[in-house]
Amino acid sequence: MRIDMRDQLPTEAVSRQITNDTQFMFQFYKPCFQFYAPSSSIDSHMSPHRLQQSLTTALHSCPLLLGRFTVHADQTISHSYDPRNPNLPTFEFQSTDLTFSELKSQGFAYSLCQRHNMDLAIPDGAIRRLSDEQPMLMVKVTYLHGGGAAVFAMTNHVAFDGNAMFSFLAYWAQCNNGHGVELPVDLQPVSNAILTNVDQTSDISKDAAQSPAEISVDATRLPAEIGTMITRAVSRDTMIPCVYSITTQDLRKLKQQVEASGELQDGEWVSSNNVLTALISQCVARANMRAHVYEHGPWTVFQALDMRRPLGLPLRGLGSPIILAECNASADHVLRPDRLPALARRVRMSVDAYTPEYLRNAMQWMHTTYAGLARDGVDEPWRHFWFSALNTNRRCVGVSCMNRIPIYDADFGAGRPVMARSFNPRPNYVIVFPGPPGETDVYDSLHMYVTLERPAMDALRADPEWTSVCTLVSEF
Repeated sequence: MRIDMRDQLPTEAVSRQITNDTQFMFQFYKPCFQFYAPSSSIDSHMSPHRLQQSLTTALHSCPLLLGRFTVHADQTISHSYDPRNPNLPTFEFQSTDLTFSELKSQGFAYSLCQRHNMDLAIPDGAIRRLSDEQPMLMVKVTYLHGGGAAVFAMTNHVAFDGNAMFSFLAYWAQCNNGHGVELPVDLQPVSNAILTNVDQTSDISKDAAQSPAEISVDATRLPAEIGTMITRAVSRDTMIPCVYSITTQDLRKLKQQVEASGELQDGEWVSSNNVLTALISQCVARANMRAHVYEHGPWTVFQALDMRRPLGLPLRGLGSPIILAECNASADHVLRPDRLPALARRVRMSVDAYTPEYLRNAMQWMHTTYAGLARDGVDEPWRHFWFSALNTNRRCVGVSCMNRIPIYDADFGAGRPVMARSFNPRPNYVIVFPGPPGETDVYDSLHMYVTLERPAMDALRADPEWTSVCTLVSEF
């Protein structure tokens, strides 16, 4: 059902530009479950009536979740809210015969939830020329047999990335508890424009030579042809998604080993995320080559980088200006476990190489090229760009470290979630989320969402360097 806002619709019209950074390249919905242990407070604090009332309150403070995509005459895209034509979120409730203990025994597997209809059909998330009824937010609450609950939620990633979605869920929970709280800055449509006064008339042929290696564009092919061109032809049945866990203690030990290896030069340093990226990239690339999924050879390794940090922009607020910070790794770098310090250093150096000047030039090229496609009459120019490293026909592996998002902060009055679960369908691109809170309410593990072709997944599970620090939490 659609959320019944009645006469409570926000009156303020707000909008946010989508095409002022790389955000428009993420056209999909990101789903997630949050699981709540049995509690006597669920009946009172998480009743359908109370949750719907508090969600209405939360939405009133965040009108963009009732907005639509607008394609303007120059083909730029904004995400806008108009109280005369709201795009209402959906909200559903159900009960199931599945128990909390059964869920827990299966590692809170996403597929088990699907079999019990605890999720919702996932739209494709694509930006359309015509503004259709595609909710920005979809929620479904399932009450488990014998106690406990699961909250399924998804937002359109073009408008609300993972950080924004979980910030909103936590804000909704605060509203549910009757707290008079202000909207988190993560959800405020502040201006994070990377470029200003972009020259819309630049010669594309002149700028083409300055195109960044990380971003590709092709106006000669239809979007469907591009999708086929950059997608490895494999059966979906052969793709195996799994969730693995690594403790923060083991990650600290790996980082200490890198620091003590003698690989780092004076003044150099690596972050835990650099080390984790190196470990994952080594093991995943090695598994792919050992299983003969990809030929032996060098790999492109990348770590997703939020461009706001090197550009000195506010790190919070809506939008996800991401670039994939690439570096080249020889076969030796990924095949030999003792080369982990060298690869971690290389990852760190690649991240540091993304200077403000480089990023501004990359976005300048992107803006100019986008404007040129629109001016030349290319239909839906936003569908002609892609990140080069996400071409699964290439030997590319990378990591997006999202271990700071507030995935476990949504306490509706019956306790925080004891587990969260999403899924990642993209092979060789590993998503890292925080694990469940430990005894001190601080996460002590990270959950890694890994999807590989079956032979490569079998090889990964047999890799002693992987299994010595990584534990299987659940299959899909």
